This record gives sequence, C-alpha cells and structure tokens, in this order.
Amino acid sequence: MIKRVSLFSALLISATSLFANIDMQAHVGTDEARQAYDQYVERQAMYYEDDCAYHYLRQLTGDELFGRLNSLMGSTCRIASSSLDYGTLRYAYVSVDTDLNKPGNIIGYYNGTSFAAVWDNGNTWNREHTWPQSKGVKKEKPMGYDMQSVRPTLKSVNSSRGNDAYGENGSCYDPDEVAIKNDDYRPENLGSYRGDAARVILYDYIVYGEAGGYKNQLYNGAAQLLNKLGSAGVFESIPILIKWHMQDPPSLTEMVRNDGAQDYQGNRNPMIDYPELALQIFLNHSSVSTYNVTVESSATMWPAHQYTLSDGFIAYLTHTDGSHPTEVSVSGAQYTYDPQLGRLTITKATAAVTISTSTSSVENITYNSSATIYTVSGTVIAQCTADELNATLQTLVPGTYIIKQGAMITKVLL
Repeated sequence: MIKRVSLFSALLISATSLFANIDMQAHVGTDEARQAYDQYVERQAMYYEDDCAYHYLRQLTGDELFGRLNSLMGSTCRIASSSLDYGTLRYAYVSVDTDLNKPGNIIGYYNGTSFAAVWDNGNTWNREHTWPQSKGVKKEKPMGYDMQSVRPTLKSVNSSRGNDAYGENGSCYDPDEVAIKNDDYRPENLGSYRGDAARVILYDYIVYGEAGGYKNQLYNGAAQLLNKLGSAGVFESIPILIKWHMQDPPSLTEMVRNDGAQDYQGNRNPMIDYPELALQIFLNHSSVSTYNVTVESSATMWPAHQYTLSDGFIAYLTHTDGSHPTEVSVSGAQYTYDPQLGRLTITKATAAVTISTSTSSVENITYNSSATIYTVSGTVIAQCTADELNATLQTLVPGTYIIKQGAMITKVLL
C-alpha cells in the first residue's frame, strides 16, 4: 500500500511550484505523483476490509485469491442494479478520467491526450472497450458498460486498435507503439499504457470470470481470460500480460480514475491498488515461472512484490520521511537504481531476488545552479553555489533536508 507522505506539509514549495503541471502518466511511486495522489489514498484502505483486508489478501494465491477478490468486487459493483448504462458513461468521464491540470478535461486512453469532456456525438472521442465487443462484451450487459474497463479515447486512436489482442507479436496491438501526446508528459517518468491495458483485462476477468468454482452474480462466460489467449483472443499470453503489468506500475491517471470509478459504480480495481496481487493469482499457472522477492530495508517498496517473473519489474523505494535510499544492492537479477527517484528496475532474474538498501551520508551531488537547503518543515537554513553544496551539507546536523536547485528537488538524508 502507498504510504502517505507529507514532504512539504509546511514547505513553501508546493506540488504545483515543484512541477508546473503534474504528469498524469507518472507512476504513483514517484514523488511527483505520490504528492498529487495524497488526497485520494485513504479510499483504497477503506475498501479492503474484514477478510479482504490487505494483510489477508497478501497471504493468498491462485483460485483462493481470485475468489476473494471476485466476491468483493462483484458485491460492491452496483451497475447491474442501477440506472447506469452504456449511455451514461459519456457524461460521467469528466469526474472519473479527470485531468488534474485542466478542469473540465479528461485524459484519453492509449496516448494520454487531454481533451474537453464535452460529448460531441463521438466526433472527437468515443468509448473504447478494452475487452472488445466482438470477443464477448456486449454494451447492453454490465461488462460492456463498466466504467473500470470502457475508456474515453480519441476516435482516431481507438480505430487504430480495432479488436486486436494485446501483445508484442506482429499481429497484436501494443500501446507502446502509440506516442503519448500531452504537454505535461515527462519521458523520465516512463509513462506507458501497457500496464493500464493489462490491469483492465485482469479486472474484467476477476469481476466477470470464474476460477476454481468461484464466480459472482455478474458472471459472463465471455470473460474467461484463460480461454481468450493468443492473437485471436484478448491477450497474447499470461506471461506477457504480467510482464506489462509489472514493468509499468499504476500511474496517477489510473489511481485518480479508480476513485472516480468507485464513486460511479461502487467497486475498485485491486490490480491498481495492490499490483503485487496479480502475479499471486497466476502463481501456479503452467505458463508462469517465478522467483521469490525479499526486501531487506527500512524503506517501503511499492509495489510490494513477493514474486517476479524473469522479466522483472519496476518499483519505488521510499522511507517514511519521503527520502529514498542512496544505495541499493540486488542479488538474483540484474538491476539499475535511480536514487533521485527511488526507482528500482529489476531485469533478467535467474534466482530468488533479494533487495537490500543503505543510506550513505552524503553522495557527490553535482548540479548546474545555486542551491537552497530547507528543513522538512520548510525553513531555509542555507544557500550556496553548486560547487559549495557538498561542503555545506557536511556542516549540517544529521537529518533529512530538501535541496532546491532551479526546478530540481532532491531529498538528502544525512
């Protein structure tokens, strides 16, 4: 679960001044997206209660985990017993796919374009069935007008996919072949719609499908994911689906719309809230080979993966004070680590993966502008040139500090 972080609670540097506009495609594990999402995060903990509380779900795998989520998501979904239908989606997206930077705009699927939410009879944008209608989803049935899976998309982008399965072979549709077109997008945040697509397909399967005899009142035989693999189905394979999901963690767009969708129809997508649960559902699937993941650190890793494919994953390491470990070591896989972002990228796992961290006092930090050093409460304690920064940091008492240099913000734990 994402921990609440108030890095700048009294700091004059607010989220909007740190970043002129929020990148809606940023992974929620990044500082930027986590701050923007702070006001939303309490919702997810309230949804998962009793035998569906996270600490119970985390211990489950396979059909038992599927069944627990299937029951929760089905019992809280009210679209089949309300006035909601395919038509009402058109006017509800403005409160669900909200662009936090531009009130009245929504974020389009696949390319992240921001456009006016006004419905113009489909001339500009329309509704994308992530699970295609031609492969079992009828818009007259709940699965065909489920807010969690029917997404607003520019007309031209929607038509480019058709009803192709998602995947990486030449006959499948790969969202990474669609460029993100949004002025607020920053490539360093690694925005992609691969993970989004995987999580929607997982949602449809868990809500409307069946496994191990578990199914709810919304059951739709067309949602049997394991029968819909390959180029003629909805996803190339389970390993590709899990790979996309783990290598592209949920973005701010997904988190915000998860709350909005819950307001609209009652249920949430747990693959967004707790991404680590996805692989646990397929842990014993014949096509899936996994390695255990162990974290030896005082920092929290999000997503909190307990298992990985050989393809690995992206995760973020953050201390409770908002700082990131300065050094990370990994055994059992190749990896890269960005201490500025706390982003850990695991690849080519060949054995059980162990992640350990340490926080060194001060690393060599080189920037191109003068620096202002703040306490976490927002008090300016020093200003210096870039050349003087390391020496200035060495004079400070141990603690966490915020360094601002131009538009760049860095947290340092001394």
